[in-house]
Amino acid sequence: MVEVTIDGQKIEVEKGTTALEAARALGIEIPTLCYHEGLPPDGNCRLCQVEVTDRGRTSLVISCMYPIKGPVEIKTDTERVRDARAFVVRLLLARSPDSPVLQQLAEEYGVEPLDARFVPEGESDLCIRCGRCVRACATLGNDCIEFVWRGWEKEVNTPFKEPSKTCIGCGSCAQVCPTGAIRATTDGLTRTIWGRTFDLVACERCGDHFATPEQLEAARQEFEEADGRVLCQRCRKLEQARAVASGLGAHEES
Repeated sequence: MVEVTIDGQKIEVEKGTTALEAARALGIEIPTLCYHEGLPPDGNCRLCQVEVTDRGRTSLVISCMYPIKGPVEIKTDTERVRDARAFVVRLLLARSPDSPVLQQLAEEYGVEPLDARFVPEGESDLCIRCGRCVRACATLGNDCIEFVWRGWEKEVNTPFKEPSKTCIGCGSCAQVCPTGAIRATTDGLTRTIWGRTFDLVACERCGDHFATPEQLEAARQEFEEADGRVLCQRCRKLEQARAVASGLGAHEES
């Protein structure tokens, strides 16, 4: 265990704990965009910068990627930190001025949009190139979307911008997107995402259409009960709760 000081508060953490995790353990909020608890950290948005003083040397670090290896002092809200975050927000806002999450951050950090003369011409979109969707897809083993092109033209897309044959229509990319840039639309019976329309399978308990056949095939254990029924996550939780309650009741009777 290592003792660290964060904004004047002391905490003991295991070696390798990131500065972001340690701060959150103390209830100290650090803004993030590309970070997601269920995905490998990437550190590409640079919004979670903090000041770390280690053996007398102070520097700005990316908190989601900075492993604590020894006693350090971390400050999360200094003028230097706020200036660094404001710079990041200003750059992201230039590309995605209509993004509600960026507008909120711009207000928090007093950021004005870049002068239009310094913004490359291009269509505004909600995508901030954080990579969450790409990592989610890769983590599931599908790899059906990726960053393509470079610089201002960089975007997330399928190979050759054609409907991906490996996409299972799970919608995980849309679920982890922090800005709502990826849309997965449903009409009750089908789900459309990345140019493909998938049929949806009905839950055998409540009847809601909740997953694609391809999604069920890829994660059958997650949705299938021991008796072979296919249940949505809500009904699975209800069944599990009932099983636990039933087991407790039987234990009390015995």
